[in-house]
Amino acid sequence: MSLILRLETDDEPVIGDPIVANILRFNPSSDNEPQFQRYVIPYRHRMSVFTILREIYEHQDPTLAFRNQQCGRGICGNCHCLVEINGQKQKLVKGCSIPLKPGDRLVIYPMSQENLIRDLVTTF
Repeated sequence: MSLILRLETDDEPVIGDPIVANILRFNPSSDNEPQFQRYVIPYRHRMSVFTILREIYEHQDPTLAFRNQQCGRGICGNCHCLVEINGQKQKLVKGCSIPLKPGDRLVIYPMSQENLIRDLVTTF
């Protein structure tokens, strides 16, 4: 298993096609039902599901709710989510441990819609 922990800088070159992520969004205080929101993220070297969530939060949409913390060793479980990559459904995964390639297309769900607090944040 290859874990990815790194800080991105804007100086890194964009490589290949961007990643397209469709993320299930839901804010119980303002939304009646969950809906998908589409984001296009420039691919930079060694990105993971967790790094694209941080990229979205820091550069595109600061309202995206997810557990924005990571132990860096793939053991804390704070970055758990359900991910579909290029139509292939994954099991419950740690977002930090899923490496991405240029041009990947993702569908990202919260790990449990029954325990949903907001967007990708759930109770454990």
